[in-house]
Parts: sequence; structure tokens; C-alpha cells
Amino acid sequence: MRERCRLRPGPDWLPRRGGSRGGGSGVGSHGSDCQGDRAGEVLQLFRTLHRTRQQVFKNDKRALEARVKINEEFKKNKSEASPEKIAEMMKLGSDVELLLRTSVIQGVHTDHNTLKLVPRKDLLTENVPYCDAPTQKQ
Repeated sequence: MRERCRLRPGPDWLPRRGGSRGGGSGVGSHGSDCQGDRAGEVLQLFRTLHRTRQQVFKNDKRALEARVKINEEFKKNKSEASPEKIAEMMKLGSDVELLLRTSVIQGVHTDHNTLKLVPRKDLLTENVPYCDAPTQKQ
């Protein structure tokens, strides 16, 4: 007897296996275990994007509304069945998450023409400190 994949609960419109909610179509709703693994990967990417959004746009109510865009994109493509297209969209989602996590810094308006940058700690760990006094070669 084949074992069925069960994913943790998520939004109703995300694909899952072994449950009756979320509709019958979409990635991982039927077929091989490979599709079940793919559904798990999709759900993991969805969660990772939302966690990254919360960290990157912390305390910025307007930017935190990126939640709506993430949800719209996943919902719009929930019935995609082509493994190639799914892999392409997964790559795009992973690239977006990496870009947000490594390249976005918050700025806060302090004056009319002044912006205070608020970098996250994880961005600062990879930077090499700047040195005002260069060392001389001997």
C-alpha cells in the first residue's frame, strides 16, 4: 500500500495531498509522489516568501501589503499542471526571495531631504568594515 503525503495546514487555496479542502485540481492534488513533493516545495516557498517579507518590511505597513501580491500570484497559478512551468515559477519565487533578503534596506524619512537607513543585522554580517587609514606597502 502506498503511503500518502500529508502537508501541514495552510491557506485553503494552496495545493495539498490527503485532504478534501483546497479543491481537487492543482499541483499535488493527484498523481505521483513527485507531485506531492512539489506541492511541499511550493508551500515551503510560499511560507519563506512571507517570512522574508515580514523581516524585510518590518514596521512598514504599506510595504507589508506585499502579502496581497504574494497571495495573488500563488492563487493565480494554483491550477498549473506543467512541471516545467512550475519549476520556472519556483525559480522565480526563490530568486525574488533571495533578492529581498540580500538587497533591500529600509529607509526612514527623518527630515525633508534626509533618509535614515535601517539595515537588518543579517545584512551587516557579510560586510567588510571600511578603514579610513589605508595601510602602506613596505
